[in-house]
Amino acid sequence: MEQIRSATAAAVICRQLAISFDEVVVKFGDFHAMGPTSLDVRHGEFLAIVGPSGCGKSTLLNLVAGTLVPSSGAVAYKGNGVAGINHDVGYVTQKNYCLPWRTVEGNVRLPLEFRNVPPADAREQVRDALAMVGLLGFEKAYPKQLSGGMQQRVAIARTLAYRPSVYLMDEPFGSLDAQLRTRMHEELLKIWQETGATFVFVTHDLQEAITLADRVVVMSKRPGIPKLVVDIDLPRPRDIIDIQASPAFGAYFKTLWAALDVH
Repeated sequence: MEQIRSATAAAVICRQLAISFDEVVVKFGDFHAMGPTSLDVRHGEFLAIVGPSGCGKSTLLNLVAGTLVPSSGAVAYKGNGVAGINHDVGYVTQKNYCLPWRTVEGNVRLPLEFRNVPPADAREQVRDALAMVGLLGFEKAYPKQLSGGMQQRVAIARTLAYRPSVYLMDEPFGSLDAQLRTRMHEELLKIWQETGATFVFVTHDLQEAITLADRVVVMSKRPGIPKLVVDIDLPRPRDIIDIQASPAFGAYFKTLWAALDVH
């Protein structure tokens, strides 16, 4: 009976997890890049990952996306092993990769075309995605006519359009100025709250991580492993400006900064 209860509890935990890394190691020949790493990401969670350059932050995202195969260990997505390219996730990088010959509307519609979404449905999904990032009215514009921040919003809308339940974000705001970053933080939290999706967000910016996340993972220097995981117990919805002035925010910053290998 105890074995049955244990198996049932394990099954419930598995259903609650969007992503699971189990003793994952990544090597490129003799170069030991990451691991062994064990880490779970819950459904609907906003998880931020920080750490020094080369510690394996982007590697974690690539493992979930299926563009990289672990040398050992296992990566599970919604309870199943990742085998090949994971078309179920949305992946947003620091570069927007907007196609210059396509309009805003055409860029956002691209993944729907790959998925053979009927035109009427595609138009509705594109419009919904553009509305979520504040780009209605720019449908016919080309990337060269947009600011850098607007181009990045096109990239986010392109991912939103096919409505993934998991978003992998690799320093998506790293090239933006402080004002644009703050605006994008507000928009991203709104999207997260409206969709209920799972976000895994890689950043070098501790303030960004604390502002956005439910939990922050600090990776060690290469070969990277999670050396600290901190629950961010700050109220939601969060005011992007006010939250950074709170004493609790400062305490989290000091804890995470102390854990970083910055020397």
